[in-house]
Amino acid sequence: MGSSSSLSRDDRLVGTLNRQPALRMSKRENRSASKRDAVLLGTTGFYGDSVYDVAGKFLGEIEELVLDIHSGRVAYALMAVGGFLGMGRKMFAIPWSTVTIDSAYQRCVINIGLERLIDAPSLDGDVLPRMADPSWATEVHAYFGCKPYWE
Repeated sequence: MGSSSSLSRDDRLVGTLNRQPALRMSKRENRSASKRDAVLLGTTGFYGDSVYDVAGKFLGEIEELVLDIHSGRVAYALMAVGGFLGMGRKMFAIPWSTVTIDSAYQRCVINIGLERLIDAPSLDGDVLPRMADPSWATEVHAYFGCKPYWE
């Protein structure tokens, strides 16, 4: 059992779990126009974000971002498509290099239609071991028409 100080620390964190994400764009009124603001976002800020195709059609939601520990790069956006209350949905690993961020609407966009996405290699069960398989990873990057992140 934890100490009373750890319990009070945990109690403070409980209120932060379901908070709304902060705006992603920073604005400064008192700066020169030539300087560019850094816009940073933690990976949990992507959880539940909607993903759209370039035509503006909803495709699914991001479940998590998958990092390659050795390179320190984001390798994939794990995306859930379809289903109701978690039933009947399919999971896809979208190579991060294919994801663009639409800053105007604060959403993720990929250059693939729903029909083509549904035919992409999907994931079932324990996804991380499958995603670490080099032949599967090569197949996914080829399907999305992008260079593998490790090259």
